[in-house]
Amino acid sequence: MQYRSLMAISAAAVLAASTTVVTAGTSTAVSPQQAKVQTAPSGSFALSGNKARKFELPADMTKLHSTTFPDGRTQTRYQQVVKGASVLGGQITVVEDAGQAESVIGAYFPQLQPRNKVKVSKREARQEFAQESGARGTFDNNLRLDPRTGRFFYQVESIRSASRPVQWVDASTGETIKEFDALTEGEGIGVKGDTKTIDTTQREDGRYQLISGDERQLTADVQNTPPAPVVMTDDDDIWDLSGNESPGQAAGVDAHYYANVVDDFYSDVFDRNSIDDEGMQIQSFVHFGDNYCNAFWNGAYMTYGDGNGTTCKSLSGGLDVDGHELTHGVTEYTSNLIYENESGALNEAFSDMMANTIEFYADENGLDPTVEPDWLIGEDVINTPGDATRGFRNMADPKQDGDPSHVSQAYTGTDDNGGVHTNSGIPNHAYYLTVNGGQNASCIANEYHDVLLEGKAAKDCRIDVAEIGLDKATQIYYEAFTGLTEYANFCDARGATMATAKSMSKSNKDKSWKSVRAAWDAVGVHNGCSEGTPPPPPCVGNPDAALPIESPHPYGNNGDCTWTYDNGAAGFAFNFSLLNTEADYDYVYVKDADGNVLATYDGDLTAAGPVTGPCIPTSTGSIQLVSDGGVKAPGFTVDAVEPC
Repeated sequence: MQYRSLMAISAAAVLAASTTVVTAGTSTAVSPQQAKVQTAPSGSFALSGNKARKFELPADMTKLHSTTFPDGRTQTRYQQVVKGASVLGGQITVVEDAGQAESVIGAYFPQLQPRNKVKVSKREARQEFAQESGARGTFDNNLRLDPRTGRFFYQVESIRSASRPVQWVDASTGETIKEFDALTEGEGIGVKGDTKTIDTTQREDGRYQLISGDERQLTADVQNTPPAPVVMTDDDDIWDLSGNESPGQAAGVDAHYYANVVDDFYSDVFDRNSIDDEGMQIQSFVHFGDNYCNAFWNGAYMTYGDGNGTTCKSLSGGLDVDGHELTHGVTEYTSNLIYENESGALNEAFSDMMANTIEFYADENGLDPTVEPDWLIGEDVINTPGDATRGFRNMADPKQDGDPSHVSQAYTGTDDNGGVHTNSGIPNHAYYLTVNGGQNASCIANEYHDVLLEGKAAKDCRIDVAEIGLDKATQIYYEAFTGLTEYANFCDARGATMATAKSMSKSNKDKSWKSVRAAWDAVGVHNGCSEGTPPPPPCVGNPDAALPIESPHPYGNNGDCTWTYDNGAAGFAFNFSLLNTEADYDYVYVKDADGNVLATYDGDLTAAGPVTGPCIPTSTGSIQLVSDGGVKAPGFTVDAVEPC
């Protein structure tokens, strides 16, 4: 039995009747008579150069937000909206210089038509959520349209102190069709005992508090209990109260200080105005839980555990941990990468990339003399006895911590939301190679590589990436990753970083994009890879089918669809001009109005000519197609019915 990848959406489709031309961060609708209608990419795409300049924004895109880079270029993000619903994965990000598009990254679904109706209200969707996940938290509830199924659904989520449950509720039936926890967790530890100067303010009662003078940072103590945050205070502004747990002040000092370093980094390097680019206050909560060796961004604020005092220290003490978690917030306000599978691994990787870059920034500006910048994550706060290396990830050699540096080593299970922390090693290593050059670490024998890249992957060991340095790589990967669609995969990230690198090249002498290409090749993400655009549905049934009745050609994997036909009178038979499925695995069933199976078909049955089905004794009858996860086939077509 053979297996193939999911169907890809066609390469191009014609735009709708009106077109929107991208101009300097704004959009203006024009008619076909005013502007030449061009074909638009369908599914994932990344454009640069002349293709980006000629790109015309489809009319059903709505502007979400825009930001300005330090060099004056603008980045504007758009969302595809169909009948009031935001399309899953349907985002386009345009980078412009002086009103001219330099790069366009995104995914688009032309002529997308919903296949169900909105019968469930937002209130009912939230009630369904509450029945399964409880009614606590701050809720967000949006109507969405899944291009894979053509169905409306509500994406309901609740921001809570230590979790962020998400449910997709079908807008027609009210059934929960997907659920997961979108809490973006990291790992980290450690308060190092160094003295820091922190920005505080004085209250009316004379006590000092961990709220900065510009109110951009606030740090609170949750007192090792279920969230009961209290802004940390001190009598004399000398924050030296010892203790690993509440009310010890060291964890708060580091959280407060490092939040400011991260804020300064995003401002100085990208001209970004805080996490949301609109000046939001960065809130940090310390002393969470009991012996909790972790930290997380929950969509509203940062939370740090105290560690266990041995293998892990207070997590707020690691600059890269703080930078990692707060970058999850940046991702939420930009690409909003879905926290599962490859999009989740990209989410984690982007946080690692910026976390390490922040360490180099802090070193260059003398902001953290206790930190030696490196390519480890969490090394200042985690040191497991018997482990020769500190921290929990190594971008220079992911296998050192058991993570893959090449797609051939990728984790394919369902744990950890599909391996979001593990598989982040692949894009992490691509970033490292882009900055520093060299070969994939798994091509070089050492104690962590029991087996070097082998088989087809071994050819990637011939690739020697030319370094471009941290400054260029940081700008390329930041601009590309903040422009990704929410459903992006490694292939999309490759395309986006290459398009960005090309658009940022100011002369033919700058060949940074070649190093970016080589870095992705070295980790096994090659030209011709499959983008992460949500695939089309395997099939879509119809309760009111009319002739001709047909499946997709070919149909997709893992399908279960039914077409019901009303003949108006009892006694009729379907005439199949095409009836071809994978033998022994995919089946077509003919049923009467009561659901009785009258015939079962599999294999290529119309090679010798049309097939007439059994006599259906009721006035309505149905055809059901069920496919497995393997080979696809042409499917079926009923072009006529016969009396019987």
